[in-house]
Amino acid sequence: MRMARDEPELERNAVRYTTKPLPPYRYLPGLHPHPVANPHGHSHGAPDEPCPAWDAEEWRTLDDWLYGVDLCNHHYYWESHEAWEGLWLVVPRRSVPHRFLQGMIKLSAALLKVRLAMLTKKDIAGAQSLAPAGLELLASVGRDQYMGLALEKHIETMREYFAPLATGELPDIRACPLILPDD
Repeated sequence: MRMARDEPELERNAVRYTTKPLPPYRYLPGLHPHPVANPHGHSHGAPDEPCPAWDAEEWRTLDDWLYGVDLCNHHYYWESHEAWEGLWLVVPRRSVPHRFLQGMIKLSAALLKVRLAMLTKKDIAGAQSLAPAGLELLASVGRDQYMGLALEKHIETMREYFAPLATGELPDIRACPLILPDD
């Protein structure tokens, strides 16, 4: 079982937006203990506190958003989805923040499917459907900047990154673009 500390090919010098430590391993379904459900999981027994209401304009102080960015930028795709899901659940359905976070979650899930396919030679159909769906949701936000992210640029960069999926090829997970919130 490969753990995060055993994956030097995934280490990169990405800017961190929080000081919260990264988990001891990057969860991959079927290869690692489930982080929450398994007693050996890296987040088993951690308190599950509900997310309070939040405002996208206050993204600089939104720890769950920024920690999800840290996680995704360091290839913790399942974990980034979890960090963002709490935020996503407390906003009105179909609202701009809801669509934005759902898009980010789907892209993170697509990256997880790419990573899993690289290691296990599994089907890439999940990544092939999740990536375009996530990009469409992000595009539906209809803004140049959102939660510190240059959204149009991020969408274009991710579209280019996922392009090999259209021909049944896997993009190189080590070259996955960073999420770079900045105003």
